[in-house]
Amino acid sequence: MIRRLLVPSAAAVALLFSATSAQAKILVAHNIVSPSGLISCNAIKYGGPGLNCTATYLPSIGEFDPYFRLRPTGRTVYSQRSDYDGFPNAKQRVLHYGDVWAWKKIRCTMAKSGLTCRNPKGHGFHLAVGAIRRF
Repeated sequence: MIRRLLVPSAAAVALLFSATSAQAKILVAHNIVSPSGLISCNAIKYGGPGLNCTATYLPSIGEFDPYFRLRPTGRTVYSQRSDYDGFPNAKQRVLHYGDVWAWKKIRCTMAKSGLTCRNPKGHGFHLAVGAIRRF
């Protein structure tokens, strides 16, 4: 019995891989917002490299706005602020589901399950309604 082996053409293989492994966009921006508008983040301009993220559902810890701060090294800090340490004239860009925001060696990935940011040391945070955590 002779069996035939089907070998797809190079074009068919390329089409298959492009359809199944769509590349996420990597966004380099100073200010981002989630598609829902509930999460917003800014790159830190004053006080060293890093980023801050806040969400409308973060629990209050004082009279000012609560936020997570993450730097290229070290753990996530949960704090509050009254001033803005970002880039005030930078346009706010939407970070779409599946896309990545890259800033100073920190990567934040937007998914329908929320925003996850991580530094090269593996520290970071996850923001979603009902699921807030630092790691």
